[in-house]
Amino acid sequence: MQNSVEILPWNKNFESGIEVIDTQHKQLVKLLNVLVSHLAFQSEAPEITKVFDELKAYTAYHFSTEEKIWHEHFRNDSWEELHQKGHADFIAKVLEIKGGELHKNPDVVIEEIVSFLTHWLAMHIIESDKRMAKVVLALPSGMSLEECKVIANQEMEGATRVLIETVMGMYDTLAHRTIQMTREISRRIKAEQDLQVTQRELIRLKDEAIAANAAKSTFLANMSHELRTPLNGIMGMINFAQQRMSDPTGYDQLDKAKHAADHLLAVINDILDISKIEANKLSLETTRFNLASVLESTNSMVGYKARAKGLDFVIDAPFELLNQTLLGDPLRLGQILINLTGNAVKFTRKGQVKVIIRELDNSESSSSVAMRFEVKDSGIGVPQEAQTSLFSSFQQADASTTRKYGGTGLGLAICKQLVQLMGGKIGLVSKPDFGSTFWFELELPKGGDELADEEVVFFEDAEKTLIAEFSGVRILVAEDDEINQEVARCLLEDIGLVIDLAKDGQQAIDLAKQNHYALILMDMQMPNVNGINASIAIRNGESRNRATPILAMTANAFAEDRSACLKAGMNDHISKPVVPEHLYSTLLKWLKVKP
Repeated sequence: MQNSVEILPWNKNFESGIEVIDTQHKQLVKLLNVLVSHLAFQSEAPEITKVFDELKAYTAYHFSTEEKIWHEHFRNDSWEELHQKGHADFIAKVLEIKGGELHKNPDVVIEEIVSFLTHWLAMHIIESDKRMAKVVLALPSGMSLEECKVIANQEMEGATRVLIETVMGMYDTLAHRTIQMTREISRRIKAEQDLQVTQRELIRLKDEAIAANAAKSTFLANMSHELRTPLNGIMGMINFAQQRMSDPTGYDQLDKAKHAADHLLAVINDILDISKIEANKLSLETTRFNLASVLESTNSMVGYKARAKGLDFVIDAPFELLNQTLLGDPLRLGQILINLTGNAVKFTRKGQVKVIIRELDNSESSSSVAMRFEVKDSGIGVPQEAQTSLFSSFQQADASTTRKYGGTGLGLAICKQLVQLMGGKIGLVSKPDFGSTFWFELELPKGGDELADEEVVFFEDAEKTLIAEFSGVRILVAEDDEINQEVARCLLEDIGLVIDLAKDGQQAIDLAKQNHYALILMDMQMPNVNGINASIAIRNGESRNRATPILAMTANAFAEDRSACLKAGMNDHISKPVVPEHLYSTLLKWLKVKP
């Protein structure tokens, strides 16, 4: 067709290494792009139906070919059954969408088709087909089927699937925007034939559509780079360290690996947050807190980076405001401050970074507190022409900023969205070479009496206090992953705690019946009985630890995960990767609580 939209470009990452399968996958991707183009440009129904039927027919042909290949190598294996079920589910879903087309808004049908086909095809190729292809290609080496399956799983599982799903989620958002823009162009072209709209307007709209499609492609390319670069650093530096750990340079290599891992974690967190915001799935918690605890966390996570660069890191806030009990989401407020101060430290070579907090309304009778937060630095500043777009997704001052300083360009966009969700506003004042001031204003309800029973724990003091006051105390750790078991053991034994280890939720329940513990650390995802159900059983069953503090220590890091933990009877939530300082301060807080 004359007009086309390439919604799913073929990528080398889609290749399985089996020629006939890859050839057919390319044809499927081509047919998908043709179908989307017809939908985007609002072709006549017969044309759409023809392409749709062609896609269905070719899909059935491909499935038949593919299943013959897999059957030859996976005869009567569970992988073969799951793959065939995936094929059957796909056909059923396609028929369902097509059958409901006449009863729905055309725009809804388009989004359903695009989202399902794009997601299913990409994930099926990347995750399922590539996994099975790795087994087929490995079998000639002489390994057994099960050995090949283990190797394929190791290569394909874990963070790879999370990253694929995350990037596809962001891809959806940009892809849908491109289609919507394209459809608008099509509508206006048709309208112009009757209303004689100027040619200039048509050119402008077309350019916007091209720019939107280019932005999508640029984002995917940048994101691929941002993910692959730190991963390469992690693998390379750790391998070097394993080979040369007796050499003093091994420490430096491990330190580089840690920095690469930290960068990767920041990238992933930004992608997940912006994806949830774009999908309107990010919600704020409402809990009692004070600013002192939020600022201490900021100081711990960012202050040391500033001091390592030779910068002064200053927090200026009145005592009364620091200790005022507020109602809101302290984690998200802390995230805003950490993002802004982290940026300030990143772009400041000398001088200081200063956090200033002032109350805008001093009325004691008011039921809320209006505050202004400012993060001032003596850094490189932001050019005037770049300031208007700085809070947009995937934007930095210029392309060289990404290359020199790293980052996704999502941090400030996330800050803006979070501030707006809290009902506030955000902005900046900056001059190149003279520094920047990023500010935001919020009004939060007062939370009643001061948090008399809660103590702000200074991270730098937590480790010393734990060793001095709680050395020899016995705690229970429920963790199924062997590497994470070792990590937890080292972190906890370093501060003198005695560890009982449960390898799943059922073992945790059994040990909690037999022994009394000062505290329990509980993973969420474990075999046999998960952490949620284990916590419920300990709280409600015949346990000697019904009142013992239970802390989730888990990779399930979203707000809904934290809520699920608290609902199950847990007392707190620690996200993985575990930051030792955060772990120690949280342990100290709950070890001081008398059951």
